[in-house]
Amino acid sequence: MIESLPILNAVLIAAMCLLGVGILLCLILAVRGPRFTDRIVVLNEICTLVVLIMVILSYVLGASYLMDVAILYGLLNLLAVVLLSRITVSRHRERKEGTR
Repeated sequence: MIESLPILNAVLIAAMCLLGVGILLCLILAVRGPRFTDRIVVLNEICTLVVLIMVILSYVLGASYLMDVAILYGLLNLLAVVLLSRITVSRHRERKEGTR
């Protein structure tokens, strides 16, 4: 386990709590978001905040395997956003061509 200062652990736990509040605020924005694209951006932001929490938790607990999980989750987040963006762009183009 990594030896660290108790103050550093307290600061990191407070940072994780603030990130958790940020996730809750993002969930509210995702429910209230007026457009589908806003929801995609909020989903990306939630996944990024979860990765940050996992990285901080990995340091606090001294569990290096959580870093691997965070990297995998970040890559899956990237894939999901790219896929949803491609679907959204293709549907937008179909609608645009259908109105002509």
